[in-house]
Amino acid sequence: MDGRRPLPKDLVVDILLRLPVESLLRFKCLCKHWYALIKSPSFIEKHFHHKNNCARLLVCNLKVACEVHPIVRSVVFSLLPEEIVPGVTPEQKTLLQLPRITDFTCVAGPVDRLFLVQKKFYGDDICLGLWNPATREFRSLPPAPFEIEAFFPNHDHQFGLGFDLLTLDFKVVWIRVFWDEPGEGANNRVYACVYSSCNNSWKHLTPEFPPSSTLSAPLDATYLNGVYYGLSMGLDDIYTIHSFDMGSEQFGEMQVPVIPSEHWGKLTLHGGSLAILTGDPGKPMTSIYDVWLMKQEGNWSKVITIHPHIDAHWPYNIWDNDKMVFEITETSQLVLYNPETRQVTDLGFQLDLIFSGCWDFNYKESLVPIKRGNETQGEDNAVEQIEHYFYTIPMDEDLRV
Repeated sequence: MDGRRPLPKDLVVDILLRLPVESLLRFKCLCKHWYALIKSPSFIEKHFHHKNNCARLLVCNLKVACEVHPIVRSVVFSLLPEEIVPGVTPEQKTLLQLPRITDFTCVAGPVDRLFLVQKKFYGDDICLGLWNPATREFRSLPPAPFEIEAFFPNHDHQFGLGFDLLTLDFKVVWIRVFWDEPGEGANNRVYACVYSSCNNSWKHLTPEFPPSSTLSAPLDATYLNGVYYGLSMGLDDIYTIHSFDMGSEQFGEMQVPVIPSEHWGKLTLHGGSLAILTGDPGKPMTSIYDVWLMKQEGNWSKVITIHPHIDAHWPYNIWDNDKMVFEITETSQLVLYNPETRQVTDLGFQLDLIFSGCWDFNYKESLVPIKRGNETQGEDNAVEQIEHYFYTIPMDEDLRV
């Protein structure tokens, strides 16, 4: 014996909890005990909520080259530092770069630390996948049981990513609306289905909101305490929030604060509560933005009013509770605006002038795995798998439900 004593277990856990996910993934290989510890649900939860694991700004920047055929897209996921110094362009850390792809559409999340990525194939059909940027684990979802309604010239859809708190199951709700013409008497149809990651399968649902509604994409993930919230607008230009309980798999509905008809509204999260950001798109240089917070179901209060004194712009999200991320219209720059100091900080992203494809997220690293029944998947080649997902168009036999 060399006389050295092993470190106390509590001290080992305390040290490991302070480390980034990238280091923990390497340390899993050192011994069986550390492997079991780092993969345990209790350690994963403690690590996510540890004070060292701070929320950071994650930006997905999509650029499109329309002059080539087929149209080529480049996608870069960049993570900004924990502290963004006012007036100083922050250093970017590239999490994922896809330089030449043809089918990337959008990304949503994060919900319980995971993202939902989307691509198109064969016209209007859509493929989805779950992705954890920290562990680089990726899972493609099987095709949803939707039949494309060929006789409907128009359609709209909305995805909701969430977590079933009882079964510890990641779920995706997908709402799809088909219509031939606007109006209450139009021949419209609404479909919905839900995906379970534990079962790796979809099932049909019966949505309970009018097919004349227009679905609105949120600014950020709008899942909260087991429920996904979506925003829609009816023919009367009145907004309504529809909810989907990930446990009971039931739809619900609630009212929103009074939003003037000429204004738009977008759902997001703010300080751990559901929020709505409203503004007037017709006044890009003088618009006043209001942030409404829902403390209790259906009970809204205005918590922030922001009047940015900057050039013509478009809002992307709320950051750090009171700051806002804007795109400057003339230069296509992404900036962070502090309403208290009126300081504008260039975030270092040049957005696509023609195609609007930028998403920003409040993001924290996590070790959470993507459950998929009893199936296992190697982590070392996960990056190649997500790249393969965006480069490959499924064959006909893969489209069967």
